[in-house]
Amino acid sequence: MTPNFALSRCHGAHALVKIALAAVLAALAAAVLLVGLGAQPASAAQVLAMPMPAGPMVIEIHKYEQPDTLGQPASGLEITDPALLPQAPPVTGATFTATRVPGIDLTTNAGQREASALTADEAAQRIAGVAPDASDTTDGAGNATLQVAASGLYYVQETVTPGGFVTAAPFLVALPLSNPETLDSWLTTVHVYPKNERVGIRLGVIDQNAVSLGDTVHWRATSDVPLQLTNSYVVRNKIDSRLQLVAGTGGFSVGLSCACPPLEAGADYSVVLDSSSGEYVIEFTAAGRARLAAAAAAHPGVTVQIDYDTVVLTSGGLQNEAILQIDDADAANDTAETKWGPLEIIVHERGNPNHKIAGARFQVYLTEADALAGTNPITVDGLHEWTSDAQGRILINGLRFSDFVNGLNVELGDPLYRTYYVMMTHIPEGYTGVKTPIGLSVTSTTEAQVAVVELWRSAGPGPGGLPVTGGQMAGAGLLLALALGSSGFALLAARKRRSDEDQEQV
Repeated sequence: MTPNFALSRCHGAHALVKIALAAVLAALAAAVLLVGLGAQPASAAQVLAMPMPAGPMVIEIHKYEQPDTLGQPASGLEITDPALLPQAPPVTGATFTATRVPGIDLTTNAGQREASALTADEAAQRIAGVAPDASDTTDGAGNATLQVAASGLYYVQETVTPGGFVTAAPFLVALPLSNPETLDSWLTTVHVYPKNERVGIRLGVIDQNAVSLGDTVHWRATSDVPLQLTNSYVVRNKIDSRLQLVAGTGGFSVGLSCACPPLEAGADYSVVLDSSSGEYVIEFTAAGRARLAAAAAAHPGVTVQIDYDTVVLTSGGLQNEAILQIDDADAANDTAETKWGPLEIIVHERGNPNHKIAGARFQVYLTEADALAGTNPITVDGLHEWTSDAQGRILINGLRFSDFVNGLNVELGDPLYRTYYVMMTHIPEGYTGVKTPIGLSVTSTTEAQVAVVELWRSAGPGPGGLPVTGGQMAGAGLLLALALGSSGFALLAARKRRSDEDQEQV
């Protein structure tokens, strides 16, 4: 006969099956003691007398999400009362295998004793290199069927876990199983209810105050904590090569979202740079995992929060990734992005676009008021003023997007939408114009929006019919006619499409 294998809670990462031999041994002892008196208990007598059935035999898996509380131990019997079923959605797409543990004969007392003492980890070593006896994937109702040909002790393992879940720990099932209610029959179909805890990780970015290259962008990875942890809890941080981590491995702040004692670097977690992948790996120690488990029990929904800062080195869509690994398997990942690009100014003679003008100087501001007052110009890569080249061109690269902030798209008119105001500060000798702020948006990592500035020769009449020279700053910059909003200034905003004529020398 086989021992009565009592199935424990199949929850989260610990869907373990305990081998409870004590009840069967007690039944056998009672039978021996009473046999001479002719008063042998029916259950014990019937179990002893019943031969072990031949195969095939079945392990029925019913897969659910892990609820907020741990369930009751499973018995091997099917749960038919809806009130007793896990009050959680089923999990689809989880693949399980069943592999017979070699060297264990459940028809012998020695085999029973060996099976009762065997752990899942020890069983895993025994089945190394052994082909599974059965495999199946949970359907839309969370059910999978593992049919095996013969009796034995089976190692059941979740080999494919749907994204966003913690892999259930391997467990052992004895086939057949003595009926836990009567002990007078065999269960050739055993029902198990392993749970998967749903976990996730979210990566956020805060860049609303960043303006240009060299500015700091803040990142936060927020990861869920499962009810139980066994082998590992790791967060891997992939940082875009066009970003520079501030303070290296010491730049990470790790904490919990609850009012809990602070986590301590070294004691609760370590931060190392994986030289092969370039990832910054935050791994919790055994003591740290115990603190996470305690926090999850006391504060349902608690999260791990990992904060760090980076410096922007160049333009582009700069994307970081956070990967959550639990019990040595990838559980979830998320990405976040900050976007940076160029703007452009082209200066030419009014009425003669082929005649580009060099030597015009400009500054860039974040508000129209600053542009008019000449206060608080921005600095990009160490420069706060730019001069048009021989092609009448200025390209300012490395400005944060206007319509993408804190990882989200925003529309013109949103308080976080950013308009850059270009203002001429110097007109080349021999030219004049009208000094007005030019509003531009940065919306591409490669194609600049263009402000076209027209100047006219100072030999002719200036504004109001008066001659104005380039040295007289009363009439500086100018624009073409595209009005932006209600501010009254003119703007030409066009995606960068340089023509052959833009390449002509003055």
